Amino acid sequence: MYFCHVRIPRKYIHFSCILVLILFTGFFRETTFKSINALLQAWDADMDYDMPYYLDFIKNLEYDTIVNLKWLFTMIFSFLYLLISLYAINVIFNSPLFQKITIWAFLFITLFSALFIITGVIFPGTSAKMYEFARYFMGIAQSPVILMILIPLFKLAEKEKDPTRTVN
Repeated sequence: MYFCHVRIPRKYIHFSCILVLILFTGFFRETTFKSINALLQAWDADMDYDMPYYLDFIKNLEYDTIVNLKWLFTMIFSFLYLLISLYAINVIFNSPLFQKITIWAFLFITLFSALFIITGVIFPGTSAKMYEFARYFMGIAQSPVILMILIPLFKLAEKEKDPTRTVN
């Protein structure tokens, strides 16, 4: 691809796309959850709250339905970050093994979070603490943190596999 008669390597275009996807998804996720939480707080105080246009449909739902919808949004945003991570890993390493490890990392965090929720259901006295832990781990799955950990690990793994190769 050329820009002002300068050839831009495809890898830089892909990196730019990854960065834009991470920033957009993060902003969209933050706006979505802040808006939903503000609506729920407003309802708790018996007040109105104007939702962004793309979330306006939520105002017609029941309180408990919205709380459950947040879990659905959590899974959707985690899945989006998984897709972004797979795209990044493919661009940087093009390794099916590293892509499988990325998928397993996201699955592990999601299952670990589910384990905390299940523990909270089984032992009701611990449910608030277990929910807090589950939210923390799902927050990791809804962010570029996993990608930020895996890229250096995969770079080190490549270096270990071929010690003569320099890591860029």
